[in-house]
Amino acid sequence: MSLTIIPVALTDPKLKALVTELDHYQSALYPNGSDYSMPLEVMANSVTYPVLAVTEGQPVGCACLYLGNDGIAEIKRVYVAPNGRGKGVASRLIHSLEDHIKALKITAVYLETGIHQHDAIGLYKKHGFSLTGPFGHYANDPLSVFMVKTFSPAIAGA
Repeated sequence: MSLTIIPVALTDPKLKALVTELDHYQSALYPNGSDYSMPLEVMANSVTYPVLAVTEGQPVGCACLYLGNDGIAEIKRVYVAPNGRGKGVASRLIHSLEDHIKALKITAVYLETGIHQHDAIGLYKKHGFSLTGPFGHYANDPLSVFMVKTFSPAIAGA
């Protein structure tokens, strides 16, 4: 499988389609009050670095580095379609976002996921994320898992 990670705009129809799949997937797992999905239209009010994973011309995954107006860098909207799972797509997406993080000299990046997304939690731990408490606008929620990864300034600037 030849996999390419490409930057896209938040308005890209392929990105929107994958995010719609992600929203549908998550809505079955969590009640409205515990769904912290940020609409792409809201994300557009901040600096973002959305990427698509594409194989054989078809999008199989997406992710976005979101730089909030509060100064917090967050990984959002990570999703791999069922036909792309188990093939390293999510890892490639995370590596792509980490390239942006390092280029921007960001020293910490956060994320929020849910307690029912065991594969995602394992993926993030494998990539050096550790558990943390709520950050930014998030409140403590027993259905949420908050994680952070830090980069030393020397490495972030490399």
